[in-house]
Amino acid sequence: MKNNACAVNERIFMLDCGRKYYTPDWIRTLITEIKENGFNAIAIHFSEDMGLRLESKQYPWLAGGDHSLCVYGAAMGEAETDGKYYTQDEMADIVRFAKACGVSVIPSFDSPGHMNYAVKKYNAHYGTDIGNYFHKNGKTSIVSGSSKYNESAQTSYSRGIDLANPEAVTFAKNLYREYGEFFRALGCTAFDIGGDELLGFGETVDDSYSKWNNLDHWQNLAREQTGNKEAVAYDAFVLYMNEICQMMRELGYESIRMWNDDAYRSFDTGWQGVTSIDPSIEISYWSARANNAQNTARVYLEKGHALYNFTSKYTYYIVGFGLGFKNEVTPEMIEAEWNAYVFDGENPQNNPKAPDSRVKGGGLCLWSDQPGAQTEEEIMACIKPYIAAIGKKLN
Repeated sequence: MKNNACAVNERIFMLDCGRKYYTPDWIRTLITEIKENGFNAIAIHFSEDMGLRLESKQYPWLAGGDHSLCVYGAAMGEAETDGKYYTQDEMADIVRFAKACGVSVIPSFDSPGHMNYAVKKYNAHYGTDIGNYFHKNGKTSIVSGSSKYNESAQTSYSRGIDLANPEAVTFAKNLYREYGEFFRALGCTAFDIGGDELLGFGETVDDSYSKWNNLDHWQNLAREQTGNKEAVAYDAFVLYMNEICQMMRELGYESIRMWNDDAYRSFDTGWQGVTSIDPSIEISYWSARANNAQNTARVYLEKGHALYNFTSKYTYYIVGFGLGFKNEVTPEMIEAEWNAYVFDGENPQNNPKAPDSRVKGGGLCLWSDQPGAQTEEEIMACIKPYIAAIGKKLN
């Protein structure tokens, strides 16, 4: 029996192996390490903006990586690992190893954003552009990954798919179904469907409007789908996420999750509640700044969503930056300042009170933003103290 009032049932390590290829042996070592520190789940985030590292039987040309898409410069990527990925047999072995250790696996496939790599590969294979573009008053511009860094690879391939393009949506759904069926057959019961950081960092067609109001094609789609002339582009996104959730539910997943930054986004979208996010979708909360800081953890709970605490200040180890984006957070600070109910460290009134069964878990995320900045061995040495500190606070 746990004696910590802030303990939670699910203690998760999120591994971004989409941007950086980690060897299967290293992943097994990681699983052993997190288990020894009280974690009981690993989220395997195999798709990202510069790679998709899990074999697809439907699209055998797809899996791999592309270091030129690294948003902080190609030199920070790993060209030598571009062709590396996990076969489905290798991934099945990892899942079985985790299960034998008492660690459940949560597959993580992100859309409709963070798909730069998949868009680029699709375009190259089929000669068809499924990427998203801003549309306003008959003009267009690409929804780029990172134009503020002035990198041609990031400004040539869209950050995500176009939800108004049936071919793009079919491609994404086919991948969700394939990967969903694969992991479900291995006994996985939770799936992370993404939904974060959708519209990139580049310029819009008309900067007198918000990015969400530069998506006339999505607005038209939403109005067609809902029959409501008050629908806006954001409603098209909500309908898409609900549809993916329903697909995964039909495959037998008990827990479907998305990230919080574009969940109930209203301040810059014009959203009036024409649609609503399926309340069964659970929210992985990482940013208290989302939606102009209107959406506190309490807001998601009030709307009926379960929560997982991945608040970025305390739980994000980012390759090339350390923990807390600028390596300013120490394990001692985590032990002193954070627990699973601290979603907003600066505004404690926004945090739910412990215990609350709707706060189901939390954990540590390893994001591989600059995949070439550290080796596997260096990363392991750096994250071990954080694994121990966060494991202690969650148990």
